[in-house]
Amino acid sequence: MNLLEKQMKLGRDLFEINTGVLRQMVELQTNGVRQYFETNKQFASKLPNVRDVSSFVEIQRDYGQALWSDAQSNMRNGGSVLKSAAENTGTALREAFTSNAEAAEA
Repeated sequence: MNLLEKQMKLGRDLFEINTGVLRQMVELQTNGVRQYFETNKQFASKLPNVRDVSSFVEIQRDYGQALWSDAQSNMRNGGSVLKSAAENTGTALREAFTSNAEAAEA
């Protein structure tokens, strides 16, 4: 494969990686917002049952823990998407800048 073909392939590969990452990140964000609204809905439905301060504090604590757990999960998932993208980009760059002679030796 000549240099021009490698560079064209690199451009296509990077475009596909970026498109895939963008699609996955939008999906994660959409799911995160949906999950946030669902959490709010669940805890709002519990409020009419509050009869004293201790039960209100307990509901608030559960709500905070649910939000924190969801945020951590979303960050972890986003991090894994970005890690995968970095690995794929590294592979594409190595392929593009490895000469045919170096590839034959390996």
